[in-house]
Parts: sequence; C-alpha cells; structure tokens
Amino acid sequence: MMQAGLNNGQWMSQFNARLICGAGLSQSGANGACAAHRGQVDYDAQLLIEDPGTGVSGPNTYANASLCLSNSRLAATTYNYPVQTPGMAGYEEYMSWVKQEVISGHQVTIAILMNGGSDPQYDHEVAVIRLGTNHSPTDPTYYPDDVVYFDDHGNYTLSGNKFTSNPAIPPGAGSDSTGCTPYVFGYTFESLANTRVGANRKNAQAYSIIIPGDDTILTYTGGSGYDPVPIVGPHNYGFSVAGPEDPTLVTLPVALTIAGPTAANGLWNPRDPVAGYDYENAMIGSSVWGRSCTNNPPDAWMKNFVLQLTVSRLTPGISYKLYEYEFSSVEGEGSEAALAVPVQDFNANASFATHVTTFTAVGSTFQQTVTTTSDKIVVFRCVPASAP
Repeated sequence: MMQAGLNNGQWMSQFNARLICGAGLSQSGANGACAAHRGQVDYDAQLLIEDPGTGVSGPNTYANASLCLSNSRLAATTYNYPVQTPGMAGYEEYMSWVKQEVISGHQVTIAILMNGGSDPQYDHEVAVIRLGTNHSPTDPTYYPDDVVYFDDHGNYTLSGNKFTSNPAIPPGAGSDSTGCTPYVFGYTFESLANTRVGANRKNAQAYSIIIPGDDTILTYTGGSGYDPVPIVGPHNYGFSVAGPEDPTLVTLPVALTIAGPTAANGLWNPRDPVAGYDYENAMIGSSVWGRSCTNNPPDAWMKNFVLQLTVSRLTPGISYKLYEYEFSSVEGEGSEAALAVPVQDFNANASFATHVTTFTAVGSTFQQTVTTTSDKIVVFRCVPASAP
C-alpha cells in the first residue's frame, strides 16, 4: 500500500499506514493479550486483504485492505474471490486477473505462501513489479510460461535460506549476499501453483500461491486475534490500485520518490539496488521481525527527508494547480480515519490544501522537490486550473 501511494503522489510511514486502516487495534491486543500469547501480535491488527462480510472471516473487526485504501484516498479493487472456481481453473482465473491489472498500469499486491509458513491461504503480501510473456503484451490470458516478478519487501535474507530453485543471489539483491534488501523474485505462473503441504516440502522454492479449494479450513482473519475460525476455502487474494480516488478523472498522474539519502538514528541509509532510496528505515516497536507487542512509532524518524514529485501527461501551455495536503497524524476509527483530501472538485476545495503551486506546463512533465519529515503524511493532487 505504501508503494502504491508513492506511485500515486502520497507518502505515509509504516506507523501511519497501520492507523489509516481505522481498525482501532494495536498489535499488543486487549489487556496484554500479546504478551500472554508469547509475543504473538494481534492478527487482526495486520493489513489483511480479505473483505469483511464475504464469508471468509470471523465476526470481529480487522484491518482490511479495502478500508485502508479508501481511507488513504486511493482508488482500488480487490480480487473477486467469492466467485472463484476451485482447483487449477480458479488459480488460472486469479493469475489472469493479476495480468490484466498489470497490463492496465495498476499497482498490484498479491497473497503468497512462504516455504516454512503455516497459514492455509497466505503467509505474506508482495508487490508485483513486472510481468514477462512470450505472447502479446496486451493479452491477459493465462499462459503457464508467463513470468511474474515481485518485491518481497526483504522478507527473506540470503543468510540461512537455501532454496534450490532460486538463484544464489536473487535479481534484486545487487552485491548484497547476506543482508535484508528488498529482493526481487520471479516465477512462471505454472511453477507458483501449489498446496500448503507442497509449498513446505524440502527443497521447495521460496514462494508459492495456493490453489483454491472448497474445503473447511481455519483462518485467523476476523477471529479473536489469536484463535482461528472455520471458513470454506482456501482462496486467492489480491488488491489493485488504479490511482488516486477521483471519480471525475480530472487528476494528472503524480509520482513520488525519495530524492536522496536519509538518516535515521544518526546513520545514513544506503541506496538499495531495487528500491533506491524509496524505503523507510524506521522500525515499529522493538523487533526487526515485527513481533513486538506494540504499535509504538519509531524511536527516530528519517531526517534529510526530501521528496521529489513528477507530474506527467501535461499539455504544454495549459495552467495547472498542484495541491499539497499534509497531516501530522491519523485519528479515528472506520471511515473516520480517512484523510481529509478531496476526491472531486479539487479547485473548489482548495482550502483543504496546505500548499498550492500554480504553474503553466512547458513540457509533458513538471518536477518539484519538497522537504518534510517522515512522520508526516503528504499527499499531492494535480488538476487543470480550469477544472471544477
């Protein structure tokens, strides 16, 4: 979700990305439940892809992707898993949906199994960054030899993980042979399809995607936070971000990058071979594995934090308004946690903006840098000056 935000002109830290979901839940759970469960965090406090009320979760509130994205003011859809066909036919439907969304230029997140994981549906969420095909690049049809490349957000380090079907150093690792950079993994569509048991077999590849079914399984989503509930499944899950929430389609594309090295805890953050400087070095809680019983903000936010924005698809000679909306925190639960960013009539609602830049395009793009701090939420929208 954070990566999709950067691609659509928004910066939000990991800490605020949890709060924007409006679940009102802490990883620590109620009444010290996390500590009482040997450091197991409240499962419902994690960003989960399933939609509530669709037969795949328990009755309790959880941080669901649809609300997280809506509150972030991003236009998104989730994969229609309730009508998915069981078996390989359903898996092919899912991968065809992934392919169609990528072809459409959307930012896609998919749910995957990890070698050594335990969840019957998915253990991890990864961002699709590219597809490879021997067929027409505009054909969304499932082909077994199509290849999906994704960023696993540094989930696996190279130290201690030996998966026979993976290269000694994955494509995204650069020269880092042991550390935890965001590695890029690539698999053919056919090779990813697997069962839970198959995904955990000795010498299995690092990642797989579940073959959907119609058995009774257990899920922690919407349960107590620590105890599972029965559902019919498993299912494939994913979400796709098309752009900013803008039903009248007046906004221009805005993309953000972190312009240069930042510092955290007095140390400079190096350039990553895949992400560049577009990553956050600010740990939530006290565990690098995300298992600490807290949702406390990082001890130190990033300094020297400069965002470079690029507006594209401009028409030379036309006047535009670039709106910047800045927020210090997220408050509220449910939809009350939504950012106070207009979704239409941007010029008429100019008073919502923290800053406004008016410019006349001299080319198809416009660039600007903004210096802020990583604890802030910063959102940009650009529209023609003549728009409502």
